[in-house]
Amino acid sequence: MPPVIQQEPPTGVRCAVRFPLQLSARVIALGVEYQAFTENISASGVLFRMQQELPVDVPIDFLIEVPATVLSGQSTAAVHCLGRVVRSYYKAPSAYVAAVIDEYRFQ
Repeated sequence: MPPVIQQEPPTGVRCAVRFPLQLSARVIALGVEYQAFTENISASGVLFRMQQELPVDVPIDFLIEVPATVLSGQSTAAVHCLGRVVRSYYKAPSAYVAAVIDEYRFQ
């Protein structure tokens, strides 16, 4: 039997399942605070819908508000994350900013 050769995944392949959640978020980048909404979230990143694009590689600080209805609980939660922009583009009428999550904590 020939040996099994494992190949690394091609660039751009996503390693985590995305969840299509539209949640309110606040994004801070370059000292400016922006209102945003999530388009989808995974264990490793998030795609925001915003009014403005952000430069790639810019560190961002963001807070995502998770309503009780999403958590099947009685109280709202928030997730505070630190990350960086990996992709940013404009598709009328909104800008989309994809960020990797480097650190997070629940509040």
